[in-house]
Amino acid sequence: MTQIRNNEDFATSYDAVVIGSGPGGATLALKLAQANMKVLVVERGDYFKPDETIDTNDFLYSRVKPGEDLFYVGGRSKFYGAALYRYREMDFDETHFEAGISPAWPIDYGEMERYYCAAEKLFRVHGSPEGDPSEPWRSEPFPHSPLPNDPLIEALSVKMAHAGTPMAAIPLGLDYGDKGNCALCSRCDAFHCRVDAKMDADVAALRPAMATGNVVLATRTECKRINLDPTGQRAEGVTVVRDGQTIDIHAPIVSVSAGAPHSALLLRQSATTQHSEGIGNHSGQLGRQVGGHSTGALFPIMSVARGMGQRHTKTLAINAFYEGDADWQFPLGVIQVSGQMPFWIGANPLKQPVFKIIAQRTLTVFHMTEATPDEDTGWAFDGDQLGEFTPPRHQARSYDELRRRTIKAFGDAGYQVLRPNRPVEYWHLTGGAVMGADPAQSVVDVSGQVHGVDGLYVADASVPPTAAAVNTGLTIIALALRTAEKIAQKQGASSAVLV
Repeated sequence: MTQIRNNEDFATSYDAVVIGSGPGGATLALKLAQANMKVLVVERGDYFKPDETIDTNDFLYSRVKPGEDLFYVGGRSKFYGAALYRYREMDFDETHFEAGISPAWPIDYGEMERYYCAAEKLFRVHGSPEGDPSEPWRSEPFPHSPLPNDPLIEALSVKMAHAGTPMAAIPLGLDYGDKGNCALCSRCDAFHCRVDAKMDADVAALRPAMATGNVVLATRTECKRINLDPTGQRAEGVTVVRDGQTIDIHAPIVSVSAGAPHSALLLRQSATTQHSEGIGNHSGQLGRQVGGHSTGALFPIMSVARGMGQRHTKTLAINAFYEGDADWQFPLGVIQVSGQMPFWIGANPLKQPVFKIIAQRTLTVFHMTEATPDEDTGWAFDGDQLGEFTPPRHQARSYDELRRRTIKAFGDAGYQVLRPNRPVEYWHLTGGAVMGADPAQSVVDVSGQVHGVDGLYVADASVPPTAAAVNTGLTIIALALRTAEKIAQKQGASSAVLV
C-alpha cells in the first residue's frame, strides 16, 4: 500500500515522517526511501483535479489569488515555471546592497555543488552555461541540452545579441526529448501539466519515492504538532488529524517540510515546557530572516496587427547584469522571458478585454532583484497564529536600474516595451527557520536539524538564509538531498552515501 485510504491504514510507527510533499519534502522522502527507511509523507491537501469544462482551470491564479495558500500533492510546484537555477557562487557569501546585507551562508557553493548535480539529474534539467556570465562552475555538464527556442524567441535572441545583450537558456525541469511527454505547449508556466511533463515535486520525486514501496502518502491529513520526548531534546513523532480523527504517529525522524511560513508556524504550535516560544525558537528567529525577490513585469511588443498565437516562450533569460558592473556597484539580478499566461484573469471585468489583447501581442518579461533578510523581516506570531508580516528589504535603486536596463536592452534590439507602473511584488520567499552554525542566530544547523532537538529537521524554503536573485527551487531540492544524506548516515541506513 502506498497511499492511506482509511484511518485504519496508518501504521503506529515509521522510520521517518515528512510533513509536506513539496520539492523539499518529496525529495527528502525519496532519498530516505532509497536508503531503505520506511517513510510516511503527510500532505494537508489532495491530488490536483482539473475541471475539464473550464479552459483556464489549470492556471494557478484561476484557483487562488497571488500570495494565498495552496495545498496540493506536490505543493506549489504543480504550478511552477520549472526554472531550476543554481545559486551563484557570490550568493553564498556576505554581499552588500544599497539597503542592507545579504548574509553569508554557513556552507559555500563548493559544499553544495554535488547536490546541485544530483538535483539536476533528478528533475531532468535542460540547460547550458552559454551566454550566462554568472553561471557558477560545475563538475558535470547539464544532464540535458537546452530546450529549443520557438522561432519567435529565436529571432528575439538574435536581435538582442546583435544589439549587444547576450541571452542565456533558462535551466528548465521538463520531460522533453527521448520519448518524453513535453510538447513545448503554451500552457506551462503557472499551469498544471495534464500530461505530467513538468518535473514538479510530485512527478519527479514523490512518485518514484512511492514506487520504492518504502513510502506511504497520507493526503487530506493535517499535522497538528511535533511530539518530543519528555526532555524536549529528541523527536518522537507527530500528531495528525484526518477526517476528524486525531492520530499519533511515532517516528525517531521528523522533517517539517510544509513550506514558508507553515513550517515555522507548526514549530511554534508545537511548543513544550522546554520550548515555550516554539520548537527551535530559543534564538527568537522562528518566522524571521525572510528573504525573497523584488519582482516586476514589462511587456515587449512582438506583434501589433495580430496576435502571436499559442507558443512556448519561456526558454531565455538575461543574466549579464547579475553581479552589477563598473557602472553599478551593487548586484542587480535576472531578467526572464516567462511563459504565456492569461494574466487578465482576476482583473476588473471592464479591463479584461484590453489586457487580453495586450497579452496576445506581447511577451511577459520578469525582472527580479534580491530582497534581503534581516532579524526583523518575516512573520511575527500572534499567540499560536501568524501575525504581522514584515517584507524583506527592497533594494529600490537597484530594482529601478535593472528595470531601466531591461527596457533599454529590448529597445536597442528594436522592440517597443509597455511598462506598467505597478507596486513591486515579493516572490519566492525564503526563511523562517534558517540554517546557521550559531544557535543564537538560526533555527536549524548546517545539516537542517533543529538546534538542540535530535531527529527533528526542516527541509523546505524555510531553510535557505537568502533567496539570491535566481529561482529558489533547485537550491531547496539540493538542500533536501544533503539533509537526507546526513539523516541516512546518522541512522546507519543502507546506501547511506546517497549523492
